[in-house]
Amino acid sequence: MLIFFIYSAIIVICLLSYQIYSNLPQKGLFEKILSLLIITLLIHTVFAALFRDIIPGYKYVDLGAPFGLLYGPFLYFGYLAFKYKRVTGKTILIHGFPFLIMSVIFVIFLSSEFIRFQYGKLYYVVLYSMFGLSWILYPISVLLKGSISDFLQLDTKRLYYYFIILLLVLAAFIIPTIMSSFIDKFDVGKPVSGVTVYLIMMIGVSMIYNYLFRTLVSQVRPQGFPLSNHSFKKNETTEYSLKVNQNVKESPYKEKILQYLEEKRYLSPEFNIDVMARDLKISRPLISQFFKDYFNQNALKTINALRVEEVCKELSKEDFDMNIDELALRCGFSSRASFYRNFNLEKKCTPIEYREMVIPNLN
Repeated sequence: MLIFFIYSAIIVICLLSYQIYSNLPQKGLFEKILSLLIITLLIHTVFAALFRDIIPGYKYVDLGAPFGLLYGPFLYFGYLAFKYKRVTGKTILIHGFPFLIMSVIFVIFLSSEFIRFQYGKLYYVVLYSMFGLSWILYPISVLLKGSISDFLQLDTKRLYYYFIILLLVLAAFIIPTIMSSFIDKFDVGKPVSGVTVYLIMMIGVSMIYNYLFRTLVSQVRPQGFPLSNHSFKKNETTEYSLKVNQNVKESPYKEKILQYLEEKRYLSPEFNIDVMARDLKISRPLISQFFKDYFNQNALKTINALRVEEVCKELSKEDFDMNIDELALRCGFSSRASFYRNFNLEKKCTPIEYREMVIPNLN
């Protein structure tokens, strides 16, 4: 039966997606929001399979569940997490309030057969009307903010636009049925009949899987480039701008800091010196002083120079086909302006010009 295949596919993809999330070396707030969405989709699917198709006579339990009120807020939380790196508890409470209220009403609805028979139609009309409004208002509100186009990471752009489309399709699927209920008899099976809703859910979780998989691939890089003196000299394709002070007094933190830099954690846009200090358990002033002594410049400029060198390594590959803005984000720059400013400062040219200069050396 097709519906059981879809249930199984959603469950398997959810489990695989969560496994990938668990293996991510760097988990930002956006990825954490996605992990909670995966869990929600998994619970929703298992709930539907049990009460809709496995246990006979309890279809109303699945049809009356308010899970649909979570997907709009998840879209908004993900937007806030990626754009502003912050989602407050107040925001979660406000946008989760409709789900909490309908969950309480849902429990009352299930506990009384009298209420189900007397007020069942009203309950379903209100619930599915709320679904439709949520699936329209949240995508529109995110689009009206007009900031998705500013996201440098193409995978994130695609994920957002696809989810907006999926929610709008769900809204277009359910609203006509709700409107017809005011004229004709309301059929609780009609708004969610067939496999449409769960097929859309399967597409959605597949996109999450693809995003997490690509994120994992981008984060799992060859570890450990040697940060000895010769690492900052000219090679065949790149003239490194970093120079080290060979006469610097040995620091007790030298090996520890250089080993940390070899792990390339600075390729995360969320990286900063405070993160480094916390990871190494070395005070920020000591780290800053080491960078000034060893690299002859402050820590931020050194980190950005290392990021630029990583960008140059990618630009110097013959099979390079990545969007420049996406590459910048993957190499640690959180904004377009910061990337281009630092690249021009280090290389005295634009990324495109740099690519054009190294192409002849690739042939």
